[in-house]
Amino acid sequence: MRRTTRAVTAAVFAAGAGLVAAAPAQAMEISDISDATRIAEGAAVQGTYRVSCTAGTNVFVSLSVTQRVSEGRIANGSYFEQWACEGGEVEMDYQAVAFNMAFDEGPAVISGFIQECQAEFCGTGTNLPLQVIQITD
Repeated sequence: MRRTTRAVTAAVFAAGAGLVAAAPAQAMEISDISDATRIAEGAAVQGTYRVSCTAGTNVFVSLSVTQRVSEGRIANGSYFEQWACEGGEVEMDYQAVAFNMAFDEGPAVISGFIQECQAEFCGTGTNLPLQVIQITD
């Protein structure tokens, strides 16, 4: 009990003294992840997504596309992007290059992670929920 009281008192004092780093004012968010189009006979796929972010922050986005292409065979690819946010919502393109198997037409799963960083502080980031997309030619 006594330790808890001391820890709470120390945390309140640190917050009052301004020693706690502030998180970005507006939470970043990815939305409207589109279906994908095959590039070079499935060597990669491309699509679009929208990001809302806070002006003056650096945004990091990582996406992974995974697809079952035949019995026991999985195609997967990834995409990474980093940029300085000017604020508001922006539409971005993703291109995920296949690692081990070419992508086929049909359903696939896309997942990812987004993180927003200020000069010396990065937020915890957000894992994106799995989303089923369609891959077409």
